[in-house]
Amino acid sequence: MKYLKERFGYYFQFKNTLNGTDYFFRSLGVIGFFVPMVIFIGIGIGLIASDLKVVGILSMAIGGLFIIPAIWFSLATSYKRINAFFPGKAGWLLAATFIYNLLLEGFNPNNNNIDSDTIADMTNYVPFSWETHGTYLTLLVPALLWSAYLLFANSPIAKDKHIG
Repeated sequence: MKYLKERFGYYFQFKNTLNGTDYFFRSLGVIGFFVPMVIFIGIGIGLIASDLKVVGILSMAIGGLFIIPAIWFSLATSYKRINAFFPGKAGWLLAATFIYNLLLEGFNPNNNNIDSDTIADMTNYVPFSWETHGTYLTLLVPALLWSAYLLFANSPIAKDKHIG
């Protein structure tokens, strides 16, 4: 266990900095946490379907636990990249980014509950209209610009001097 902490622990720490290339690859690396999650949840669904409900629920719970390190890894990665640009303010900016994106999802018109009656009566459905998507798209622009800045901008720290 000590070896794992020494080898991989810094990926989950909220300190140091990160360059844009590592930020991009670590952001893609979050997908690696979802692979075992989907496998465990799929096995759990199969076990529940075959009347092994307790084992199936346990398998799904184990799969669901993989979301915790995925979120932690993602937040630590974003913290390190923000810290490369704004040392000392990274915690506040990370919290603001997280809260802003949560609020942004509240305005996402695609998150509406769709029931069978709505699906059956889609004769007047408009896939995009400014009335339904305007607020969301307006709020999405700053989030996309902030993400692009974190990904593509050059921090004042030299590329080989990043520690995290």
